[in-house]
Amino acid sequence: MKHGFLLLLVLLLTVASAASADFSASSAVYDPDLADMALNISELCYLPSVQSEVLATGGYRLVGVFNADRDPSDTRHVATYSLYDRTPDGGRTEVIIAVRGTGQGEWKLNMELMPSGNFDLPYAENFVLAAEDVLSTQAAYLDSLNDPCFLVTGFSRGAAVANILGARLTDRYQPENVFVYTFATPRTVRGEIPAYGNIFNIINPADVIPRLPFPQWGFERYGTDLLLPVDDPSLQEAAEQAYAQRPNQSGAYVSPQGKTEAAEQLIAVLASIAETPADGYGARHAFAHPGFAAEDEPGMTPSEFMLQLFDGSLLSARGDSSPLAQLSGAENDFTPVLAALQRLQTGDGASWFLAMHLPGTYGAWLPFLK
Repeated sequence: MKHGFLLLLVLLLTVASAASADFSASSAVYDPDLADMALNISELCYLPSVQSEVLATGGYRLVGVFNADRDPSDTRHVATYSLYDRTPDGGRTEVIIAVRGTGQGEWKLNMELMPSGNFDLPYAENFVLAAEDVLSTQAAYLDSLNDPCFLVTGFSRGAAVANILGARLTDRYQPENVFVYTFATPRTVRGEIPAYGNIFNIINPADVIPRLPFPQWGFERYGTDLLLPVDDPSLQEAAEQAYAQRPNQSGAYVSPQGKTEAAEQLIAVLASIAETPADGYGARHAFAHPGFAAEDEPGMTPSEFMLQLFDGSLLSARGDSSPLAQLSGAENDFTPVLAALQRLQTGDGASWFLAMHLPGTYGAWLPFLK
């Protein structure tokens, strides 16, 4: 208990030292300090009481934490987010919107790309619905603001929502008034995408999540992608030391060097069985043989496979009836995917796969992004 409290205190003091955003700079120029602050705020979405204490040191008032108490069975496409503001010296109102990453029961929502069943939409419908919920819920609050400026941030699921939310706020309040920093951001939109020079998406190229939805489905992100230099051999030791100094470590440090190609290969193999969104969500592949499953035989869609992979049930469940046992019992369309996963695993199973997506890994490498 004492050790956990000390880590929390260190985290509080570390983030509090940079708990005030500089809205006087250009939103179209990447700001390393603002990016670091945004990542810390995004991580603290899982600790809202600590988050509010940290931001209070910078003079920010908690407006509210929304959708935090939703039941895991709640299937609405909304996100948990925190809203803060301050008006320094009677000036313009500064607003921070931090969208939480995946919580309990939300992996299924992450994977429901088009809950309406319309696979021709030019955006990831699940994340657009969550962003629109923020705008509709906060409509009266936003209307009450006089000449506001915004910092919008989020990690993973939260990043996807923040990416879209940042674009919507930019359209309303102009780019110079909206600062958007997202981390580990899935792809959100496709087609003709407007340029948003004020949106920065920080991506670990060895992380699988920002490579979704599959490349051939045509999705990208609003704004500019900034890739962490994880394959630079000269930075490996410094990044490991940076990880060791972070209070939010999630297990032992796993180096991302050389993992970018492995992530590309895994996505390529997964994508090979889902050429279109309709294939990914509607085509059941058989367990007992290559090809599609008949109506009365066991099978799985690619989206169901990915859900069980990302929520941990695929690799953690044991026994003859486990998803992994069913998939590996005979050669089928998922066999190359399982082989690719096997190549990614380290001594304790899925540690490599998970480590590349952790905020701690992003935080260790963020100082080297210029």
